[in-house]
Amino acid sequence: MTGAMAAGVPGELKGYWEAHQRYGRLPWEELILPTIHLCEEGYIMNKHQSDSLSMRAKLIPMDPILRELFVNPKTGEFFHHGDRIRPKRFCETLKIIAKNGGNCLYTGSLAKMFVSDIQKMGGIITEEDMASYRVKWDEPITINLRDKMTLFSSPPPGSGILLGFILNILDGYNLTSESIKDINSTILTYHRIIEAFKFAYARRTELGDGDFVNITNLLHTLQSKDYGNQIRHNISDNRTYTNPGYYGAVNFSVDDHGTAHISIIAPNGDAASITSTVNLHLGAGVTSHTTGIILNSGMNDFSIEKAKSYFGIPFSPANAITPGKRAVSSMCPSIIVNGEGDVRLVIGASGGTKITTAVAYVIMRILWFGEGIKQAVDASRIYHQIFPMEVSYDYGVLDQIIKGLEKLGHKTDRIRDRGSIICALSKLGNMITANADFRKGGDVFGID
Repeated sequence: MTGAMAAGVPGELKGYWEAHQRYGRLPWEELILPTIHLCEEGYIMNKHQSDSLSMRAKLIPMDPILRELFVNPKTGEFFHHGDRIRPKRFCETLKIIAKNGGNCLYTGSLAKMFVSDIQKMGGIITEEDMASYRVKWDEPITINLRDKMTLFSSPPPGSGILLGFILNILDGYNLTSESIKDINSTILTYHRIIEAFKFAYARRTELGDGDFVNITNLLHTLQSKDYGNQIRHNISDNRTYTNPGYYGAVNFSVDDHGTAHISIIAPNGDAASITSTVNLHLGAGVTSHTTGIILNSGMNDFSIEKAKSYFGIPFSPANAITPGKRAVSSMCPSIIVNGEGDVRLVIGASGGTKITTAVAYVIMRILWFGEGIKQAVDASRIYHQIFPMEVSYDYGVLDQIIKGLEKLGHKTDRIRDRGSIICALSKLGNMITANADFRKGGDVFGID
């Protein structure tokens, strides 16, 4: 789904603005200035964005702003990895936002220009839609883990509840470094992890915006230790099942690719885990001409009755389009604290429907297998999301392990893309270690 009709009302800026109004210490303008400077100086295109341009090659020449940004006028070809990109129109928009605050995109002259551009491209977002958008403050999903650890993650329509459910199921296995000490142990452990992934993603089809769909019982069930134990007892160590119905799946959910994540620990111990997305690479593939803002393709995250999504995914009633509703997302920015309430881990990811399983996998490697953050984030991963009914795995997972999983009945497929991209911070005592996933060329930065 591309074009202006694919766009939903953008909520990210409003969220940052309200968070700053409630918790911010520095002046708002001071927070935006480094981004304005980067915008004016230009940023260096990384390999990930260069690859993304190739994936959206047919759309870019059709949009004058994307063409101006990413096509070299001298050669007529896309700019490449290492070239400097200067989004001039977006720089001016950032200056307005810095001066007038985060609300200016939702009311006032900036909103008028933004909406006018959308409607000229055939979109239906109105000034009233922008002005009426409200940030929702909600309680996080909370899951108690062993060793007095507590997970806090995003509630629906995010997937923090599925992350918690996966860990809830697997916590009872008492996994340790011994669980992956040799090939046979690793095969069994990976099999159990995969089965937990499948049971969790089966319940994803029931998720929706809690303001429109009653998910109270679902949340209670997935956070229940008793239910986690029940599911664990349903996992056979000797085989898997290929029928999604065995795991409780009815419908399936969509993927997304235009996502980014940042994990932060402040000097006073505060932590933030933030994931943002425009859904697909370059969002809807069109740009607001006056503001330079690339439109998201958030409507593709909803289900449409009697139609399949861009990815060929069938209808899911809990995630049907309704005015004012938020679509289901795989994002699960998370913070884990110890028994004293001190931050132990800040983590999140990009990477579409692989986000939730990747975050769970890295958490396990750090908290249960005893690995450092560099080893845990860089390690080759396994994924499963019910549809398709196969184990996806990174290059580097030993062939003996894959063959062992296949003997248990798993269909396997090595992924050719980056999979999911993790950004994480680990804190032990006064020592903070960080790792930005090499798969996307992220970075780590500390401030004295």
